[in-house]
Amino acid sequence: MNGERVDDIAVGRTDYTGLEIGTVYSKVPRVYAVYSNSDRVMIQYADDESLATEQRLALAHLAPLRGEINGLIDGWRSPRTVGSETGPTHRASASDARAKRYDRRTADALIVALQGDQASAMVLLEAIKREIVEERTSTGRVQYVVTAGLVAFVIFLLFWAFNDLNFPKFVSRNNTWMATSIGCLGAFFSIAIGIRGRTIQTDLRLRDNLVDAGLRIVIGAISAVVLFALFRSELFKLTLGEAGPIRLCVTGPECTSPQIDIAIVVAFLAGFSERLVGNLLDTKLVPALGENPAVVQPVVAKTDLARSEADERNPRGLTAPPRLARPSTAETDENFNDQVDSCLCDVELEDGEITEDINLPKASGGVEKPSVH
Repeated sequence: MNGERVDDIAVGRTDYTGLEIGTVYSKVPRVYAVYSNSDRVMIQYADDESLATEQRLALAHLAPLRGEINGLIDGWRSPRTVGSETGPTHRASASDARAKRYDRRTADALIVALQGDQASAMVLLEAIKREIVEERTSTGRVQYVVTAGLVAFVIFLLFWAFNDLNFPKFVSRNNTWMATSIGCLGAFFSIAIGIRGRTIQTDLRLRDNLVDAGLRIVIGAISAVVLFALFRSELFKLTLGEAGPIRLCVTGPECTSPQIDIAIVVAFLAGFSERLVGNLLDTKLVPALGENPAVVQPVVAKTDLARSEADERNPRGLTAPPRLARPSTAETDENFNDQVDSCLCDVELEDGEITEDINLPKASGGVEKPSVH
């Protein structure tokens, strides 16, 4: 099967997952290879099973962060197409180019980890993740503003059509269409000047961004209509300086220029009421993606041990296991003599080794036999 050994990793071949290898970033014969296929950046571990196990253990704590990075850039990858004799059948898009750029940086971080510096690899991967989240958030911010502008324009067209058709009656008689339109404009202006400090989700959560932007424009329009109704019904009066109460008037012979200007200002300021609504996207229960990255500092701290010993053949920087001291020759002989029985009673002797009794030395000592007188 292809992809079982480091030497099998080459551009155009298939790896052990059955996917075509697109780029080989680094390759150390029989030790490791870092490459990418159509799905993600991959690692081919060492041919030696014991070294491969050490490599997997050394990089295990990086797997969750690698998974988050892959999840963030999956939408940017386009399916690879096989080139024909005249050239490739598809040109890489801008999104695909972004994915390749981050794949290259992820591969560089994995190479650092395989060389024995997992702590630095963790820092590099965290930086890559933050940049991807910022880029995704920037795209989400643009979608947010565009959605707010489109919703404001649609509401303006809708109420302008109601006013032109004179249906329903209260829309044309009470200048509701104008209050609604200027309220939408005020809400959009409020969103535009505060977009940098507003909590925006990444474009991966597009639905949340669209709903929040649309609701804020609608809130601005409704607030303008309600504020117009309060002034026109005289349930609420506002006096500035020595002038009389402010009266809102938009059309008609009795309307003066200051009254029309005041009506526009009131409707515009009513649009800013969208800021009174709580930030729907800023919640402690579901934080924005990337705002609370996984932290595995205790695990990273373990990889800092014996850093000078770490390399591609010892990725975890482990010191050599202690060898048992061999006993000295004197200790061995002494222990052997203590355990060996020196008695030769059961040993058979050859004829040349036997001494006749007559040739034995004369015995001395013993008990003297008493003499008889």
